[in-house]
This record gives sequence, C-alpha cells and structure tokens, in this order.
Amino acid sequence: MFKKRFFAYIIDILIVFSIINFIGIFIPVSESVSNLDEQLMGINNSFLNGSINVNTFVNQYSVISYSLERELFLSSLIGVVINILYFVLYPLYNDGQSFGKKYMGIKIVSNDDNAVSSNQLIFRYLFMNGIGSTILCLCLIFLIKDDGYIYVESILSILQFIVAISSIFMVLYRNDKRSLPDLIAGTKVIEVKKWEN
Repeated sequence: MFKKRFFAYIIDILIVFSIINFIGIFIPVSESVSNLDEQLMGINNSFLNGSINVNTFVNQYSVISYSLERELFLSSLIGVVINILYFVLYPLYNDGQSFGKKYMGIKIVSNDDNAVSSNQLIFRYLFMNGIGSTILCLCLIFLIKDDGYIYVESILSILQFIVAISSIFMVLYRNDKRSLPDLIAGTKVIEVKKWEN
C-alpha cells in the first residue's frame, strides 16, 4: 500500500506542479522580485565567504525574504487555489480519487467505508502538502513584519516536515496504514480496481 500511495502522490504533485508552472507563465515577474532574488544570493554568498556574521545574515535575510514573500503573494495564492481544486474538489467529485490515486488503484474513504466528505478532504489536505501552513503564512504576511514572519514561517515549515515524516512512518508501520492527516480527518486509503467508477 505504501508504494501505491507514494507513486500516486508523486504523480499528483507532478500534475499540480505542472499546472502551477503553466499558469505562472502568464503572471509577470516584477523587477523587484528579480532584485530581491539577487540580494538573497548576495547575502548567502557573503555569509558563506565569511564577510558577514550570523546576526547580520539573519537580519538581512529576514528583511529581504519577507519582502520577497510579499511580492510573490499572488503566485502563492494561486498555488493554494490549484492545490485545493486538485486535492479537495477533484477527489470529492471523483469518488475520493485524484488522478494519481485512480491510476494506482487506491482511493480515500471515511473510516466507516462511506464516501469521503468535503470537510474530511479539507482537514486531510490542510495537514498535507503544506497547504495549511501556506494559507496561514499568506494571512500572517500582512500582520507580522520581517524577522517575526520568517520565524513563524520557519516553525510552520518544521512542523510540516514533522507531519510528513511521521505520516510516512505511520503508513509504513501502522496496521491500518493511516497517516496523521487520515487520523485527523477520519479517513483511510483503500485499494480498488484501477479506473473503477
């Protein structure tokens, strides 16, 4: 089951990544984004060659990174919308299956084997793919400034990493093969015939 879930996830991520990149072609990149990227590379290089200390690096990095996140707000928002459409709405109207899950012959159901609900899919994916932490960061970017925002974003990234790693071990070693998002949402992933309706 782990292999099927893993490959389904890879397929789905590649699809979502491709859609986001395709839409990104039509979103103009401002000159300030390019300038901020160059500044970040400059700070990284300065830190690596020892011309600035850790405190200077962290202070400068947080200010520039915060500005870059604000500049990329629209792109991040579009990414969240596409993730929600693909991982929540598509499976909701496709019997608990994304394209990857359908291809690998698995689907998401409720614990009682009934069809998965929209609330369950929302809760499940808030804790997967970083969607929940990205939504929270998009809200906080206008409430918290510079280094405070970067610290919160870093903590959320670490928490998301912990959820991902623990979910992998749970799917590998739990008898019911349920991940942490499955436990939170009251769902499970079951095997079905490929392309079953």
